[in-house]
Amino acid sequence: MKFTVTAIAMNRKTRQQIGKQRDEIIDTKTNSLFTGLTEPIDIEDAYEAFWNKLNPESREIVKVIGVIETK
Repeated sequence: MKFTVTAIAMNRKTRQQIGKQRDEIIDTKTNSLFTGLTEPIDIEDAYEAFWNKLNPESREIVKVIGVIETK
């Protein structure tokens, strides 16, 4: 399955958006981070967990604002 994830970067403390939103296509068949996931909420959780745990001391966090299945 493929999903389009729309996400933004936010300041970790103020929660203010930084920059523009970004779309990324996730293919659950080829991306091991998302293998077996079929629900948008699970894609959102995995995406945010990956980016936000990568560098827990960064000034920014990633927040998913949309996940839609893509053909």
